[in-house]
Amino acid sequence: MTGASLQPAANGFPTVTRGPGSHPDAMDHLTSQRRSERLERLERTIQNELVPRLMTSHRVGPVSPAMAAAAARVLSEDDVQAFVAAVRSPDDSRGAQYVRAVLAEGATVEAVYLDLLAPSARRLGDMWDNDECDFVEVTVALGRMQRLLRDLSQVFLAESGHAEPVGNVLLTCVPGEQHTLGIIMVGEFLLRDGWRVLVGAPWTESDLLSMVATEWYDVIGFSVGTESRLSVLRRDIRRLKQASRNTNVQVMVGGQLFADDPSLADQVGANAIASDARQAPTIARSLLTAARAGLPEAHRTEGLGEYGQFREALRRE
Repeated sequence: MTGASLQPAANGFPTVTRGPGSHPDAMDHLTSQRRSERLERLERTIQNELVPRLMTSHRVGPVSPAMAAAAARVLSEDDVQAFVAAVRSPDDSRGAQYVRAVLAEGATVEAVYLDLLAPSARRLGDMWDNDECDFVEVTVALGRMQRLLRDLSQVFLAESGHAEPVGNVLLTCVPGEQHTLGIIMVGEFLLRDGWRVLVGAPWTESDLLSMVATEWYDVIGFSVGTESRLSVLRRDIRRLKQASRNTNVQVMVGGQLFADDPSLADQVGANAIASDARQAPTIARSLLTAARAGLPEAHRTEGLGEYGQFREALRRE
C-alpha cells in the first residue's frame, strides 16, 4: 500500500508516516486545509455566539440586531406551556418570575411580547373554547399578562430611534370583545415606531363616531377575535369612514380570523391586515399616503403631538 499510514510512537500516540507513494506537498496542503477549516469554525463561533453574549452581559456599546439575535434566548412551545401554567397559578407573582428568568437568560423584550405573551393569550383562548378553564380564570391570567406588558413597556420603548412623529392612530376592539392585551401590544409597537396612539377597548359606537369626527386620525385599527362580531365591524367601519374628520382615514384590522382568511378584510371594508404586532408599524406606514392623499399640508400635520405621547382609555361598557 502506498501513501501515509499511522504508526505508534514511543510516547504511545500515533504519528503520520508517509509511504513511498505519498507526496509531501499533498500532505502539507491537506493539513493546511483542515487547519483553515478549524480556524473558520472557531471564528464563526466567536463572532456569532461568544462576542454577542459578552457584549450583552457587560453592556459594552450597541449590539447589532444580528448579534443580538445570535445571543438571544429562543422561546419555545415549552416556554409557552410553562408560562400559561404560571399565570394560572394561585401565586400572583409566578408569571413575573418566569419572565424575569427568561430575560436573564438572554430573551429580548420583543421576543417576550411576540413569542411568549401573544401565544400564551391564544392558548388561554383555546383552553376557554375547549372548557379547560372558565372565563374568570382566563380574565385573571390575561390581566396578569397585561400588567407584565406594562411593566416591560419602558424598556421596550427605549429601543426606539425615531425623533419625529409619524401620524395618529386609534386602536380599539369591536364592542362585545372582552380582552385588550392584543391591541395594547400593537400600540406599543406603533409607539416605538413614532406614532401618536390612542388605544382603548371597547368603546361604544357613539363614542367612536364622536372621536373620529373631532380628532384627526390617519389610521384606525380594530382587533376582532370572533366571527360573530364581523357584521358589527362592517357596520362600524362604514359609519366611521363617513363620520371621520379625515375623509381618507384608513382602517387596519388584526386577529386570528383575518390571518386564517384574509378575504374577510375586504368583506368588512378594511384597507389592510396586520398579522401581528411586529408587522403593524410597517402596515400602518404603508397606509399613510392614501390617508393624506390630496389634503393640504395643514391637514397632514393636524393633531400630531409630541413623539412619545401615549394615551390609554381602558373603559368597560
